[in-house]
Amino acid sequence: MKIHVNGEEKTVRPNLNVYDLLTALELNPTQAGIAVAVDREVIPKTKWQATKLRENSEVEIIRAVQGG
Repeated sequence: MKIHVNGEEKTVRPNLNVYDLLTALELNPTQAGIAVAVDREVIPKTKWQATKLRENSEVEIIRAVQGG
C-alpha cells in the first residue's frame, strides 16, 4: 500500500498503524517530542496503535529537537 510521509511516497504493508510506521521508520514511538498527523488530523499518542493507515494516507511526523 502507498502512503505519503512528510511529502515522500512510501510503500508499506496493509493495515499498518501509526505506532508501527514510526518503528519501521526507525523512530522510537515512546520517545517524547514526536507528533503525528494523518490526513491533517493530529493523532494523540494514546491512539497511535489504534489508528490504521489507508491507501494514500498523508502522514506528517514532527520531531522536537533541542538546540539554541
